[in-house]
Amino acid sequence: MGWISDQIVALRGDHFPAAVLALVWLVTMVVGAWALLVAALASTPALHGIAVALTPRFLRGLVFAGVAGALSVPAAQAEDHGVDGLRLPDRPLIIGAAAPVAEQPPVVVRRGDTLWAIARVRLDAGTDLAATAQEVDRWYVVNRDVIGADPDLIHPGQQLVPPSKERS
Repeated sequence: MGWISDQIVALRGDHFPAAVLALVWLVTMVVGAWALLVAALASTPALHGIAVALTPRFLRGLVFAGVAGALSVPAAQAEDHGVDGLRLPDRPLIIGAAAPVAEQPPVVVRRGDTLWAIARVRLDAGTDLAATAQEVDRWYVVNRDVIGADPDLIHPGQQLVPPSKERS
């Protein structure tokens, strides 16, 4: 019961995002309890009429709005949970100087290709995500003149030079 009282206290606090999240949580809990009650009543044939009486049309709309709101609030709160600053594999950081040009034939970009997919194909099957991200960095550094400023934007027909095996 302590966590519920913490949520109620958060409603009175001066931290607006926490108050909104607490309010959404409380509404979700009430709607969830109502939904469980209606489901239990509807599963019993003798009480089916009561379940229908408890679910007028406006409540179905309210449930839809509550679920949509509950799904959107946590996404808006992601910033408060320390997610910014995490490296994402589709947007690697560029580290280090340009790697020497390899003696391998260039890779021609096809429709739907990404640097991540191109680098992943050339690595061992057991390679972890961090090593793949480093390989993507290496591909971008070597091909920066061809790719341009945005490593996520490569075009069909571009010829990318694989990074050398010397630099790991």
